[in-house]
Amino acid sequence: MRLQKRIALFIWVLILLVFNGYARGELSMDSPEVDQIIIKGIHLVYVDSTPEAVEEFKKLIEIFPEDPIGYFYVSAALQTMMDDYRNYSYMNQFDKYMNLAIKTGEKRKKEGNLTAYDCLYLGGAIGFRGINKGLTGNWVGAFVDGLKGKGYLEKALKLDPEMYDVYYGLGTYHFWKSLKSKIFWWLPFVKDNRQMGIDMIKLSIEKGKYAKEDAKLALVRIWVENREYQNAFAMTDELRKTHPNKPFLLWLLGRAQLETQMYDGAINTYQSLLEVLTPSPYYHPAGEVECRYFLALAYYENKDLEKSSDVIDSILAFEKDSKNNKNINDFIGKAKELKKKIKKETETG
Repeated sequence: MRLQKRIALFIWVLILLVFNGYARGELSMDSPEVDQIIIKGIHLVYVDSTPEAVEEFKKLIEIFPEDPIGYFYVSAALQTMMDDYRNYSYMNQFDKYMNLAIKTGEKRKKEGNLTAYDCLYLGGAIGFRGINKGLTGNWVGAFVDGLKGKGYLEKALKLDPEMYDVYYGLGTYHFWKSLKSKIFWWLPFVKDNRQMGIDMIKLSIEKGKYAKEDAKLALVRIWVENREYQNAFAMTDELRKTHPNKPFLLWLLGRAQLETQMYDGAINTYQSLLEVLTPSPYYHPAGEVECRYFLALAYYENKDLEKSSDVIDSILAFEKDSKNNKNINDFIGKAKELKKKIKKETETG
């Protein structure tokens, strides 16, 4: 009996060890189980189920607690939602997971065992940090982080030349760095690498594993910024077949329509965007105020001054919220300026 108990105990301990190994990192990042988690999490992000996406990506943290992968995907899910809804009240959570991705990645670097995946997600997290520094006006910090993130992405490609998702990050870096430094293009050592960046992003769409959808969204933004509107409209039409109410797409579509004087289309787009923003669990007044401003601008450009004025009045009702939010304050200021223009034009006939 004693021998049987020892054998049973040994088997039980063995089972626990095997299970613990499965849960704590014995899985490869190339395994079907990990692949399924990432794909499901990305799908949840794109159907606006951010809490469920975050919980799905946290499974990666459970499996790989000492690697940046899980922390990166959680921060990426939060970043997407904040950008879609202009709701930056989740910034502390985003910073927490982004910093953990960087911390775990840098720890692995010190240990001398960085993998291609570590470089991909560490570089991506540093890139996120750089973007947020840029949004707060810290352009030097944004440049430094961009350069640092680019270095890790290039190292990922050296370790695994077929990791095509890397080209999404590299392409984004090259395009936006070139755009922001265009005043220095006359210098011989400063190049316009915008087209190279676009080509890299296209390569990630063609051959990437996880970054395809994000890369397509990035291209829409780039084409609008580059005034390649027909390309932007074509990609938007394609993406809206599966994600018709994706706020990111509606923001960019409305902007492109305004800039190409398609005012009726812009009015419809911003009305649709309002219908998505206001009932959402991620709603923030900043998103509504910004959307209403562009709706008022579209009415104004379409010579419908009465409707434009009505929308502006609805914006000014948010003035009490502007004291603690720079974005709201900025767009209320723009709305007031537009109201002055309408008043002047009405008075002069």
